Amino acid sequence: MKLTNSSISVDCMNAKSTVARPRGRRPSVDDFDLRDHMLDVATQLFAERGIAATTVAQIAAAAGVTSAMVHYYFTNREQLLDAIVEERLAQVIAFVWRPTEPQIENDPFALVAELVDRFFDVTHRMPWLPSIWLREIVHEGGLLRERMVRRIPLEHVGRFAERIRGAQQAGTLNPALEPAFLFHSIVALVMLPLATAKLWQSARGLPPIDRDVLHRHVRALLGSGMQPPAAAPRAPVRSARRPS
Repeated sequence: MKLTNSSISVDCMNAKSTVARPRGRRPSVDDFDLRDHMLDVATQLFAERGIAATTVAQIAAAAGVTSAMVHYYFTNREQLLDAIVEERLAQVIAFVWRPTEPQIENDPFALVAELVDRFFDVTHRMPWLPSIWLREIVHEGGLLRERMVRRIPLEHVGRFAERIRGAQQAGTLNPALEPAFLFHSIVALVMLPLATAKLWQSARGLPPIDRDVLHRHVRALLGSGMQPPAAAPRAPVRSARRPS
């Protein structure tokens, strides 16, 4: 099934947790909605300040609940981080790697464009994602790094690289590309500018990063770079001069 920029399924992106509710007296508010709200607030604060710099008290204040309520649902910080990975970041991975239609799957240019579109789609719906990615996953010592390394979909990434390699062998793709690095390039081209957008906005003389412009730029850059080099024109064959 092909997903376009505007068609992330509710089940995929807003999936509710199947984690069992904590024991004890049930609060007067609906457990599930309140828990989800606290998870959203915590994720946003972690993206803005970093996990290590965010306290439970700050999460509680921003969510409009007490610290005891945060502990009631998540027990401790480790369980809160587990919930963010399971119920937010895992949904991102599931969406990016959802099956595509056969005509896209078999066309490397369409496949790369689809991946780029999905990354821009998901970062639009989850604007905190690039910052979390840079702060807590890419950065050495990030508190989500180990949790996410275990979730890297190696099978999908490997299959994608094989399709790129096959297209190179068929002569339809630039042979200078390294298939194993192309997915990394897509991630970096989309996520890094978005994660550092505030930095560039604060620099004098630099225009703010516009999502639509960046989207168009990334697609054009990859699409052009994937094109096989044009065959050099053959020099005209000169007829041999007859000896005088």
